[in-house]
Amino acid sequence: MSPDSLFMVFATLRDDTDPAEFATLREDEHHQLEALRTAGRIGAHYVSTARRATFVEVFAADEEQAAATLATLPFARFFDADIYPATRS
Repeated sequence: MSPDSLFMVFATLRDDTDPAEFATLREDEHHQLEALRTAGRIGAHYVSTARRATFVEVFAADEEQAAATLATLPFARFFDADIYPATRS
């Protein structure tokens, strides 16, 4: 694991999301998540469909870099994200 800090991202799906557009980007999203995992930038990723939310571990030097990492995800434009510094307990 990299020496970067851990950030926990909580993101909710925007109400104005076009389901068809969202669906067309699903494969691209999965490929980018895998590339970020391989690069050590993303850890766990959880989805709560019922709450229209996602939780993502991001490894970055600071919050700005964590936001930049998230911005590379095709689904980023569909979510409002809150980024929290975190530690493993």
